[in-house]
Amino acid sequence: MPDRFVTISVDDGHVTDFRTAELLKRYGLQATFYIPARNPERSVMNAIQIRELASTFEIGAHTLNHAPLKSLPDSQAWMEISEGKRWLEDTIGKPALSFCYPRGKFNGSTPALVKKAGFLGARTCLYNLHTFPRDPFLWGVSTHAYSHSKAIQFRHAALEGNFLGMLHFVRTYNGATDWQQHFCYGLEHVDRHGGIAHLYLHSWEIDELGQWDRLESVFAAISQHKHFSKLTNGALFELWRIRNEHGRN
Repeated sequence: MPDRFVTISVDDGHVTDFRTAELLKRYGLQATFYIPARNPERSVMNAIQIRELASTFEIGAHTLNHAPLKSLPDSQAWMEISEGKRWLEDTIGKPALSFCYPRGKFNGSTPALVKKAGFLGARTCLYNLHTFPRDPFLWGVSTHAYSHSKAIQFRHAALEGNFLGMLHFVRTYNGATDWQQHFCYGLEHVDRHGGIAHLYLHSWEIDELGQWDRLESVFAAISQHKHFSKLTNGALFELWRIRNEHGRN
């Protein structure tokens, strides 16, 4: 039987992450929460709250200032990445192995900087992907818990050069624009063929849109797939490393 994985990642470290965490615990699910030290767009939970979340879930790095790295010179990007890692490890008292690019933005040199900082892997916002990547610093996702139009889906894929994701959007996800239906197609595909169903979300966005019931419904559906391995992003990154060492990627 093919390996089937499901993973969830939650970005930005807003205090509403605790509501997501409660739902995750209710359905026995793992997740990785990516938290910056500061975010000019919205508030970030304090150190005590971060440590509380870290007692149950993986916490990944999200730069020092939630900076979009694509437009930064390498020296500034390195500071954001390395100092963000240092701050997070000092806060939670354990290694931070997973990284997420703020807003999914990176350039040709950014992944190498993330690797140099000592992370195992990095999550992007490359949509409609459900396989192990060739490069562990370019992990894609199946679904963003936000209903993007078809035009936005295709534009995003074209700008990122994510042509495989564009193909999957049509063939695997049936052009679905409703995020809940979109992720259900991803789950069905992984159930049949193996791979990774990866849902990423912003708790603050779920809260603003009043979609907690929909998120809980998706978590309940995931929990019903008993034969799926439910892992953190970091556990998948480590699995990539092990498989690569044994020539399985």
